Amino acid sequence: MAHEGINPQVNSDNSKDSILLPQCRCGPAPGDDFGPQYWNDLVDYAQLAPDEPPLGDFRKLQIINITHLVNQLSRIKASIENDETVTAERMRLLQQTLHQYADAIRDYQAMNSLRELPDYAKDTRMDLEGQFPYLATPYQGKANRPYDTRYRTTKPKKSQPQDPIREVLRKILPNRLTWPEEERKAKRSKYGAGKPPEMYSRFVDSVARFIIGTLGGCALIVPMVIMSLDSSLTKSLIVTSVSLVVFALVVGLVFETDNKDTIMATATYAAVLVVFVGNSGGAGGVASQS
Repeated sequence: MAHEGINPQVNSDNSKDSILLPQCRCGPAPGDDFGPQYWNDLVDYAQLAPDEPPLGDFRKLQIINITHLVNQLSRIKASIENDETVTAERMRLLQQTLHQYADAIRDYQAMNSLRELPDYAKDTRMDLEGQFPYLATPYQGKANRPYDTRYRTTKPKKSQPQDPIREVLRKILPNRLTWPEEERKAKRSKYGAGKPPEMYSRFVDSVARFIIGTLGGCALIVPMVIMSLDSSLTKSLIVTSVSLVVFALVVGLVFETDNKDTIMATATYAAVLVVFVGNSGGAGGVASQS
């Protein structure tokens, strides 16, 4: 006798694995055919969908699945420890459950490794709900949103390093100059809220590189000019030491470079100044002898 509100339909080919669900407008129980309308809607969605399918992570369902497998393994472990032996049937069940458990963990890791798209999640959910309304509201009179989950993408994240120079330009320049056109159209909510873009505009990037290049040139020219005026070996060594310390601080703190790049840049800068000091000192020594 079927319980009230329960779908009595069971797949005769796999009755042990069939799941009985409350009556809903989403069609037969899992494992049965969805119906011809669903398959037509599915093909229509694939033709109109973007270049990437919707990748919902369904985190709660994955947690339910993994937790159930953990509980199932704990029952098998308790049974083996209690009986102090194992049978062939129980061994097969253990191997099958362990394999499902490992697969579930790999699936969970693979889904979490994908980049989340919070800005596109609402659009993806609305597209699915519009294409499959009978799946979007399966139970009448109940708050049920099966498509309400986080959506991810397999595309790598595009980003630029947010160094202080670009951040200062972003804050003092209007958003229409700091946001690239494509990202501005795709993330209108972030653009309107004044948040920084993932990719700075070409204008900001060009201005930042110009400023960095100018500062790099000044870091060489200014010490050389100071050492050239009333040049002496002591003065040149002091100016070189101070310039080298300031340069290392700027490279390490402002641009947040790693240890290897910081050492290489500082060594190159020091080599240029040392060559200049050596040439200036040699010229000064020849002049004093004459």
